Amino acid sequence: MEYTSEVVRRFDSPRRAGELPAGTPGLVSGEAEDRTLHVWVRFQLQVTDGAIQAARFAVFGCPHTVAAASRAAEWLEGRPADECARLDARTLQAELGVPTEKLGKLLRIEDAVAACGRELDKDVRKDD
Repeated sequence: MEYTSEVVRRFDSPRRAGELPAGTPGLVSGEAEDRTLHVWVRFQLQVTDGAIQAARFAVFGCPHTVAAASRAAEWLEGRPADECARLDARTLQAELGVPTEKLGKLLRIEDAVAACGRELDKDVRKDD
């Protein structure tokens, strides 16, 4: 399998990999997996005043998945929290040159971020 230079760079030094400290104010988490594709993804977002202050991820998957999760975390930081739903796996695929047969793995990233958005929605309803 050949990888683009961007995938190699992000796989070798993934940005925003890891976890946010327990007890971080505004912390929400979301996970997604597909065992048939051998992929698992967890995202954590710190959201304050309706904006994503920090994004971290943990991933089990191929280099394309690691690189895409790194790019997604970077994209999320600084955005309004309601933009979780706008993360697009196909955009990540195009930016990183990920082969079509790997799109299913990238869709799990989208699912994990969407799960964070659902947690945020629960928190908002709980506060109402």
